[in-house]
Amino acid sequence: MENYLAFIFDNKIYVTYLMEFIAALAGSLFLYKSVSVRKDVLIFVRFLWSVLIIDILGGYAALAYFDNYEHFVFLKDTVFVRNEWYYNIAEVYFICVYTYLLREQLSGKKPRNVLKWCIYGYIIFSVLNMFRSENFFNGDMMFNDIVGTFIILLAVFLYFYEMMISDKVLSFYRKLFFYVAVSISISYLVRVPISIYGAYVTEKNTEFLELFYDLIRYSNVYMYSFFAIGFYIYYRNSKKNRLALGVRTT
Repeated sequence: MENYLAFIFDNKIYVTYLMEFIAALAGSLFLYKSVSVRKDVLIFVRFLWSVLIIDILGGYAALAYFDNYEHFVFLKDTVFVRNEWYYNIAEVYFICVYTYLLREQLSGKKPRNVLKWCIYGYIIFSVLNMFRSENFFNGDMMFNDIVGTFIILLAVFLYFYEMMISDKVLSFYRKLFFYVAVSISISYLVRVPISIYGAYVTEKNTEFLELFYDLIRYSNVYMYSFFAIGFYIYYRNSKKNRLALGVRTT
């Protein structure tokens, strides 16, 4: 356990856990302080907690390794000894939820249907690709990541397009999902290209691996910080609106 904790701190993995916790906590505080909560916001907060739990559980591979598989004998010499399969599945979940949440911000029937079928199609494509790919257990599913990134960017584009042609543009900075859309689009644009390049780099290239993990960590810090800021600004705006309507707040 000591070696595992040293690994977590030496590689600054705890930074991602901390930022995920801060974002989820900010969302929970928003729920606690709010008089009424929209369904999509509630789903988003629960999703953030699930991301934290998924990431923590994903550390099983490192924990088993540093434990010399004494308590994880069932993993030794199996395809599950590495956690790539775990995160390949998790990434599909993340992309689908982000797309769903942005879809919920749209009022137009056509763009909502487009994103709905994108989600269904992406799930089918990803599952089939996992079954046929040789990298499912020992590497990133690049095609899943690429297609998922395009879907994320499409959802973000539709969200901003609808905002620009409506009166929502007058108060865009007060909306929680504005911060979600901005942060996830930039995060995926940073992470996916370098992940694709990283697939062709050997583990001996320590300089690239260090750069890769630094970029992933910084993108996570940026994204989850934006989530927390979004909750704060959204709460302040909601509170002002309630005060203007004469609704008592805490």
